[in-house]
Amino acid sequence: MLIGDSLADQAAQYLAPLLPARTLVPKFLGGTAPCDWLQNDLKLNSDSAVVISFSGNSITPCMGDGAGGFLVGEALIDKYRADVSTLIEQARSAGAPVLLVGQPIRGEPLPADGVVDALNATYTDLANADGVAFVDAGAAVENSDGSFAHTLPCQADEAECDVSGSNVVRSDDGLHFCPGAPPPGPCQVYSSGAFRFAKAIADAILNS
Repeated sequence: MLIGDSLADQAAQYLAPLLPARTLVPKFLGGTAPCDWLQNDLKLNSDSAVVISFSGNSITPCMGDGAGGFLVGEALIDKYRADVSTLIEQARSAGAPVLLVGQPIRGEPLPADGVVDALNATYTDLANADGVAFVDAGAAVENSDGSFAHTLPCQADEAECDVSGSNVVRSDDGLHFCPGAPPPGPCQVYSSGAFRFAKAIADAILNS
């Protein structure tokens, strides 16, 4: 079960073929936060494996700050920690292991607000619990020093490679994976970034 936002949505079309022995249950929607999924009946059992991937959205009603705006900064991180903890508890009570997915650093034109670093630190901390693991899938679309990368050299197992020898891995908005301007939902063209992100998740599941 993949629970997440638009980055999860874009990666899903690559994740399913990478895990042919499993059935992918989609629980993702662009713009959502963990709190948007707390009231869903996830129908989990001991045969389930839960992947949680959220990049820091705060635009839906459950992320409201009570004053007509939305949570930001430390309040956003605290809310994510509480709600991801609840999702973990739901999974573990059903006997399902959980994989928390580290998110990629954001690039221009987005502000460098530290949300991704704080989220990844939170996910890493939560992964200390029994039955919970962490994979830094965001690193798969970053430079080796952890900085933002718009393009990266092609990998041998990619379906396509630009004649330059490198593929676009991030959208022009500094957040998503689709080349150019990201569409709502899955990419309509090959997305090296979405593939790399999905492969990191799949490898973590297969090696667990």
